Amino acid sequence: MITLALAGLGRWGKVLVNSVQGKSADVRFGVAITRDPAAAAAYCDPLGIKPVKSLTEALADRSVQGIVLATPHSHHADEVIACAKAGKPVFVEKPFTLTRATAKAALDAARGAGIIVAAGHNRRWLTPVMDAKRMVEDGTLGRILHVETHFSGNAQGRYTKEAWRVAPGESPAGGLAGSGIHQIDAIIHLVGPISEVYAVSLARVHEVPLDDTTLVTFRTVGGATATLTTLTATAPTYRIVIYGTKAKIEINGAAEKRGSETFDISTVNGEHARRTYLPFDIERAEIEAFATAIAGGPCYPIGFDEIENGVAAFEAVSISAAKGVPVPI
Repeated sequence: MITLALAGLGRWGKVLVNSVQGKSADVRFGVAITRDPAAAAAYCDPLGIKPVKSLTEALADRSVQGIVLATPHSHHADEVIACAKAGKPVFVEKPFTLTRATAKAALDAARGAGIIVAAGHNRRWLTPVMDAKRMVEDGTLGRILHVETHFSGNAQGRYTKEAWRVAPGESPAGGLAGSGIHQIDAIIHLVGPISEVYAVSLARVHEVPLDDTTLVTFRTVGGATATLTTLTATAPTYRIVIYGTKAKIEINGAAEKRGSETFDISTVNGEHARRTYLPFDIERAEIEAFATAIAGGPCYPIGFDEIENGVAAFEAVSISAAKGVPVPI
């Protein structure tokens, strides 16, 4: 049983804890880092979790075999570097960092220390995404021409002006950090590294400083193109369409209701089939994959180069939108 410490006991941090605590035979959370340990006791005590006030304290705890970061994005680089110095594996919620330079600094520190770094792109574990990856690799779709992605939801009224998620720099390009980053990772996962980004991002409806409409086109190293739409003031939408020379596949689902996805495959000969899926806990799957890597099992399936390319593309979206020009990576 691998014991982890969680940094960031907010809404999403609790989602990660609740996905495994008392449910997994492989991993548990033993420590939670929080600004107010006394206030956190009501949640932590029934789960057998010790609340502490600092990452330093958790890193010094010999029972802790890995750290999970569900902290503000701007903190991640320094926290990964601290984990590297302590020799502790670290799982980092998306986005890994906000800039390529900080991602590189954090990953270089991890490489130097020889620690495991896991990026929290939970939607790689969606069963339809795994099916899509197999079809891309086995040639079912033919040569991949284009990938269309969409990840949107409604943030109206969710944040106040004091919320950290709308603080300057924390959520550039509207829904990119909260949702769109998953589709950047999906593009990299399905068709390879991104080489160029061209974006438009607009703020039209929110009362807080958050863009509501972000559109992005990508070129990939392998030649395929891709698009991303992410909106923050509309009905939940999750879609990936992969267009190949033999067939296309389309994944659709509610952005916040995993297990509701449909998977349609259409061939150039007019054949069509649909798959549906049972619910699957993708947060548990990613945390268990991190624990398995710590225990000496298979490596965590998202590599350092993919992490850096994803952050570089993420950063390039805001640069492109501000300048109105394509940005090479």
